[in-house]
Amino acid sequence: MKRRWLLSLAALLAVLAGAAFLSGIPRTSERAPGAEGISGGELSPGPQIVLRNVEMREVRKGEAAYRLLSDVVTYRVLSEDLSAAGVTLLLPGQRGEVVVRAPEARWDMRTGRIVLPSGGSAEDRGGWIASVAFARLSLPERTFTAPGDANLSGPGLAVAGDNLVWRWREGKVELERPKTRVLPARALRRKG
Repeated sequence: MKRRWLLSLAALLAVLAGAAFLSGIPRTSERAPGAEGISGGELSPGPQIVLRNVEMREVRKGEAAYRLLSDVVTYRVLSEDLSAAGVTLLLPGQRGEVVVRAPEARWDMRTGRIVLPSGGSAEDRGGWIASVAFARLSLPERTFTAPGDANLSGPGLAVAGDNLVWRWREGKVELERPKTRVLPARALRRKG
């Protein structure tokens, strides 16, 4: 009985020591490269976990898994968001996965929103590729949006325009003020 009581007391002291350790971590807004918060502001305070060469899967209720591959990931425990460098995102689409590549990403795990502050590209299995300077992804809405200039290319076609919206689950892309270049030789080669 006495031994059990001492073990309980030791466990309680260990938990309290852990809490004291976490509360003693300095709460600064020091930044890791490319690690601003989702909104572009300061890092949230609190403990962080830094991982290298990461493959992460997020499974949302009733949906296929979203996958993140990254060279470096910083996960902020209290705010439940992460920033990543050297990023590849694999999103389940209508005709297979849509592959998004970017130099960096910021992912708010609570809302399922991802920001690509340095831009990137998205490519589907059909050969459609969008290249943008800045983008936002919404996992709940299944959209890839890029305000400003965007380039879209596919089999035999290259389009430049503004305000790209790619609904990857439906396989639909919208682009404002498109300027098109048709590349017939390339289109004929793909068919043959």
